[in-house]
Amino acid sequence: MAHLDISILGQQYKIACPEGEELALQQSVDQFNEKIRNIKSSARTLRNEQVIVLAALNFCHELHVERTKHKEHAEKLEQRLQTIHDSIDLVLTKESKK
Repeated sequence: MAHLDISILGQQYKIACPEGEELALQQSVDQFNEKIRNIKSSARTLRNEQVIVLAALNFCHELHVERTKHKEHAEKLEQRLQTIHDSIDLVLTKESKK
């Protein structure tokens, strides 16, 4: 298990992560800090806890949107595959009757 020192809103944390995942974790921290900076710059009167909650809600919303898109794409792909499967079955059935 690897450990990474990170900073969020000036607070230092030592976070454990699987070996080889340090870069991905650091990129996630950087993305989170960027979201926090954007929220703080648009609403300067919020406390740090409120900023963190808003950032977390933003990420949850973005994740929900992406999961919905993924589900829609998967359903479309499944429909296409079923159409191809049905076409193959039809051709094979016609060939076997010859």
